[in-house]
Amino acid sequence: MIWLATLILSFIAFVIVVWVLMHLRRPRFRMDRGSFVKGLEDVITGQASDTEWRALLACPMRHDPKLEEMRQRCLNIEDSEYTGEPPYLFTEKGLRKLREIREQLIAASSNNEPKA
Repeated sequence: MIWLATLILSFIAFVIVVWVLMHLRRPRFRMDRGSFVKGLEDVITGQASDTEWRALLACPMRHDPKLEEMRQRCLNIEDSEYTGEPPYLFTEKGLRKLREIREQLIAASSNNEPKA
């Protein structure tokens, strides 16, 4: 009789755990423009490591189409200008292109701010 009660309670506990796990939301990582600009600044100034650069571009920015466009441009720059040599991970031409992207993001962010 005790084994039947244990079996039933175990089954109920299992069902509850499965139900809870099915209804929990997955955590989402959303990078905002300020964080992206800060990451670019770190790369441009030679303060970012290869790991930080990879983390900056790892996640698609579906929540912000302009930011996703800039991420794609950074990936294209990486294909042609990435050296991976610290402290500067890019060639001079690559750093210049990253500065342009940074300036465009800053300009786009300031244009989207609500007027007081």
